[in-house]
Amino acid sequence: MIAAAAGEAGVAFSPWALLVGVGLLIANGWFVAVEIALLAARRARVEELAALGDRRAQRALDALRELSITFSGAQLGITLASLGLGAVAEPAVTHLLEDWLEAAGLGEGTATVIGFSLGLGIVVFLHMVVGEMAPKNLALARAEQVAVGMARSFHWFVTLLRPLIIVLNGAGNLLVRAVGVEPVDEHNLVHTPAELRFVVAESRRQGTVMGAEARVLESALSLAAITAEDAMTPRVDLEAVAEDAGTDEVLVVAARTGFTRLPVYRESLDDIVGILHVKDLLVGRGAEGSLPIRPIAAVPHSRDLEHLLHDLLESGDHAAIVVDEYGGTAGLVTLEDVLEELVGDIADEFDIESGPRQRGRHWVVEGTLRRDELERLTGLVLDSGDSETVSGWMTEHLGRLVRRGDSVVTADGWRLHVLTLEGRRAGEVAITAPLGSETVDEAGP
Repeated sequence: MIAAAAGEAGVAFSPWALLVGVGLLIANGWFVAVEIALLAARRARVEELAALGDRRAQRALDALRELSITFSGAQLGITLASLGLGAVAEPAVTHLLEDWLEAAGLGEGTATVIGFSLGLGIVVFLHMVVGEMAPKNLALARAEQVAVGMARSFHWFVTLLRPLIIVLNGAGNLLVRAVGVEPVDEHNLVHTPAELRFVVAESRRQGTVMGAEARVLESALSLAAITAEDAMTPRVDLEAVAEDAGTDEVLVVAARTGFTRLPVYRESLDDIVGILHVKDLLVGRGAEGSLPIRPIAAVPHSRDLEHLLHDLLESGDHAAIVVDEYGGTAGLVTLEDVLEELVGDIADEFDIESGPRQRGRHWVVEGTLRRDELERLTGLVLDSGDSETVSGWMTEHLGRLVRRGDSVVTADGWRLHVLTLEGRRAGEVAITAPLGSETVDEAGP
């Protein structure tokens, strides 16, 4: 019946109807590609091309600045093309098939039913594959190129039909506001740090960002979640000298530790008065008989590393005293400590060979290793608790101070074993993954 009605209108029986149908199919795919490309295009890349003088990129950027109008225009084009296919292409294909079927000896009624079914199926198939799926996948794979390449012609389409597009877009916005949502005209593609970390992880998985680069990016995005207390040298490990110490005594400490900067205290470590640069001592700075002490800043233990890094760079200092909630000295955090959170351990000629070691599914780590670092290194996620370090977690789990030889097995089969002690805490801890577990590769993040 549809074919007959179209035939009476003088459309379906014209061979030109097939050519018009092909044109509408191409137009439908063109509008789909424009819509998907503008949605998937990286705005920063389009802005970069526009800044280089690419006028097509400038048109694409204009479209991105009024996405509501842009997508309404694309939808109008897709709708018109789809309606045209139904009105022109389907009757034309159906009539052609009916003629072939009747010529093959089928009755008129049978040919009409079969021709209509096949014609509708062919047009729907071509519409979905050629007019929708293929251009969509092309636009997703080459978003910026497609958006820039089609921007100028799409601009003329939107300009020509802007009044109609504005009316239709306004009607859609009224419906959106009716459900309590305010429409937006520009998509800024703002991401949270968590979303950016996911992007980095996906990029590393796809091989577009290498392991070392991904680690630095992930670490940079995590600086705000790491506090000065997490990165500091704790008070128990702090190497400091008394304010009234002699030059020889200071040089002995510097030679033993390899540190060129030493905190200076008056009565106790809770009374840090400054920091001593061994270089100043060697070149004879400072008053006769006194140490050349420089001032040192103090920061709360909760200060995050993102702000702390900014503070250190702005002041030109290389270290700060970390103060606990009671006003006492919790430890010392240096610029090197912050940088190591970004790029990993920075070794120099004075550092003793140490650090995590891996062999297969076995690791040896320091007891002071933070739990988040342990997860990044091995994939082991320790269950909830107040302690931040591996040694602290084992102490909390055992309910007493750790001893050499202590072992703890987690619920999912990981084994932690104390190899050595450093005072009252674990020195080195052996980590063994359960058989068949998926662990982080040694050259991983």
